[in-house]
Amino acid sequence: MKLRITAVVLLALVGGFTAAVPSGAAQDKQDKEGTDAAALVKALKDADVLFTGKIGKVSPLGQTNSIPPSTFGKVTFKDTKTLRGVLPGGATFSYSYKEGTTKNLDLRTDGQVLVAVKQKGVAVVVPATEANLALARKVIEAAGQK
Repeated sequence: MKLRITAVVLLALVGGFTAAVPSGAAQDKQDKEGTDAAALVKALKDADVLFTGKIGKVSPLGQTNSIPPSTFGKVTFKDTKTLRGVLPGGATFSYSYKEGTTKNLDLRTDGQVLVAVKQKGVAVVVPATEANLALARKVIEAAGQK
């Protein structure tokens, strides 16, 4: 009798566990989207300046020999419109990222981009989609209410 109850409990636990765990592909997509959105919100909150514009010129200055390599340089923006903070003249900032690990820093985007700057470095460069701009507006409103 004791063995039978243990087997039933074990089967119930295993059955409940597999039903509660989403499929691998769905879980990977959810983690990637959640991480990107969470990292984007944090970067937008921590930014000194938020603005939209177009990428004018990307000037890579160097790359480390580490694995994965880190790339650094300067990026200039044009047609800027400030959303929060004061944009310095010239709109040229430094950037750095590790190959394959940095999210929310797309320096190859054509068209309008949403940019978050912390001190003198770019923290975020993402396409200025409606979703990204709505997220930026929410962050700005939340900061204004505090």
